[in-house]
Amino acid sequence: MTQHAPECNIPVHLTPEDVGRFTDVPAAAYVVEPEQPCELQWLHGGPHAAIVQSSETPGRNWWAVWESGSGYRIALLPNCSVVLDGVLGAGDEPVICSAYACHGGDHMWML
Repeated sequence: MTQHAPECNIPVHLTPEDVGRFTDVPAAAYVVEPEQPCELQWLHGGPHAAIVQSSETPGRNWWAVWESGSGYRIALLPNCSVVLDGVLGAGDEPVICSAYACHGGDHMWML
């Protein structure tokens, strides 16, 4: 379950080529949908963003990033490293924000 403020949800539409490219990555963790809603907090600062796919590069994931009314780019971004104080997740591991480093809006917690 994700715990954070309501999401922005402004969508971006990925090209069929990008859907295919990121569906076929080794060890894919996500189903890549053509429409990707912004996962950041409602009224966040900065660009919109949606996770597209996992990466074989530790500590990084592929994110679609865009401004309203503009095209998107897909970038391999480092994960946010902010830890939710005083809360442990599965296996007594710390709960870490599930967004990318330096994202706009509140942190996103997977509990």
